[in-house]
Amino acid sequence: MSSSSDKNISIDLQSNESTAKENQFMAVLKNLNWNDFKNIGKIPCARKSFLYGIGGGTTIGALRFLQKGNVLSASNWAVGSFCMISIGTWEYCRYIRQLQKDKLKIVVEQINELNRKKAQDEATEKTKQVETNIT
Repeated sequence: MSSSSDKNISIDLQSNESTAKENQFMAVLKNLNWNDFKNIGKIPCARKSFLYGIGGGTTIGALRFLQKGNVLSASNWAVGSFCMISIGTWEYCRYIRQLQKDKLKIVVEQINELNRKKAQDEATEKTKQVETNIT
């Protein structure tokens, strides 16, 4: 008897979780407007990712159509490959950008350290000159 009530509880919890996810998704969709898509080319890596995805999806869809002669199958392959290529290119581009940012941060820290050492050396030289001038 308790196993059936446990199943009901787990089904209720799953349905509540799916309802919550749907509500979050709908909230995101309501917050989107057309202006969000107008500037998508200015987002780093977005333009390149979409162009690679479009080119790859078109090529794979055309090859699939030539292979099977089925438009629906070719369309599915084109959309799927567009999504996979775009996501893959996006992630790779973002990874490379992060590596570049990390390298740049290290270089800036090294330059700042050199400037600090140079300023400290100049300060010690000035104090030595002042001490020799006094004596």
